[in-house]
Amino acid sequence: MSTLRDYVQQIENLGRFRQSAPYKPCLLLAVIQLIEHGDIHENKIQLSPNLIDAFTKYTAKFPDWKGKIYNPFYYLKNDGFWYLYPNVNRETQLNSLGRRIPSSIRRLRELIAYAYLDEPFFNLLTQSHEREIIRQAIIEKYFPDRRQAIENVIREEQQIGEHRQLLIQEVTEYPFSYQVRSEPVEAENPVRRTAFRREIMHWYNYTCAVCQLRVVTEEGKSITDAAHIIPFHISYNDDIRNGISLCKLHHWAFDQGLISLNENYEVKVSRLISEEGPAEWRFSNLHNNLICLPQNEILYPAQDALAWHREKVFRE
Repeated sequence: MSTLRDYVQQIENLGRFRQSAPYKPCLLLAVIQLIEHGDIHENKIQLSPNLIDAFTKYTAKFPDWKGKIYNPFYYLKNDGFWYLYPNVNRETQLNSLGRRIPSSIRRLRELIAYAYLDEPFFNLLTQSHEREIIRQAIIEKYFPDRRQAIENVIREEQQIGEHRQLLIQEVTEYPFSYQVRSEPVEAENPVRRTAFRREIMHWYNYTCAVCQLRVVTEEGKSITDAAHIIPFHISYNDDIRNGISLCKLHHWAFDQGLISLNENYEVKVSRLISEEGPAEWRFSNLHNNLICLPQNEILYPAQDALAWHREKVFRE
């Protein structure tokens, strides 16, 4: 069985990487980050928006790099600890690729369900001490001249992860409450804002709760927003239960009071709307539709927040 030292040596000898643009180490740093934050909790590494976003955040520190995540995600299979699990009936197609990499994330997703690691390696990455040894080995080997930039990303991501844990703790330990405040809005806090968005996107799977549209680009960008039910500048409340995932159109409509939600999480549509266009896009077709909700009931939008929206914002 391979040991921690064995895996460090394997990582320090990654094949087929360019020193000027080591995408494989960046992908491994992204995977370590998601394991650390609990976004990857079993040995299945999917090409998720979270992974793409984490990978992009590391590579963004190097403006000259132009590579995409599907390159290292595919080619890490040559390094002895990373394996690709094909989708149903796609094993032959995947094996026939050889050195030919799929041309897009979409194509890679068609072929691959997920990647997975040697089980002992994955177990090491779930342990904080061993995980940090591996992460520092990656930085020392591949980013000795960029250590500060990489460690700044890690530090910021750890702060975001800690804030996400606080948001979950608030849900599990305290009933929902809010206090409308009259003082000016505090300066934007990127850690707070990012933590709130990631939790909402995690529980709603980057899907609009109202229309169930899910669109994610190859850069991990999504058509959905983490919308506050009671606006933050009024409530100062980032409780997950004061949030909902909405596409751009329905976020705008929600903020304008053109749609709201009743006590049964069904869509209410304002009678003041005048609309034309394709029937499938009309707000009137949403009336009384049940929204898409998180799997865990304690994360449902708070009834007090929805009542506030119906009273203060909705244009009945």
